[in-house]
Amino acid sequence: MNGWIFNGKSMFKVFVFEDWDHITDFLINLTNLIKELDHHPDILFHTASKSITIFLTTHSEGGISEKDQMMAQRLDEVYKP
Repeated sequence: MNGWIFNGKSMFKVFVFEDWDHITDFLINLTNLIKELDHHPDILFHTASKSITIFLTTHSEGGISEKDQMMAQRLDEVYKP
């Protein structure tokens, strides 16, 4: 999981994009993964820097779970800067 930062009971990564088309593609992939994995990350969208920060944790388990790790891996696979 390249570039993910572990912060106690959560992990996050900042995804930076070249242009709005890449952001749109990433958001479509993100929503598809949310549906597929039934896992709902916190998302912070930075319009000025064309970046999206994804925060992962499993509240019901009190920290990082296998679902978080799977979501992180899949997001890394679909990320196209």
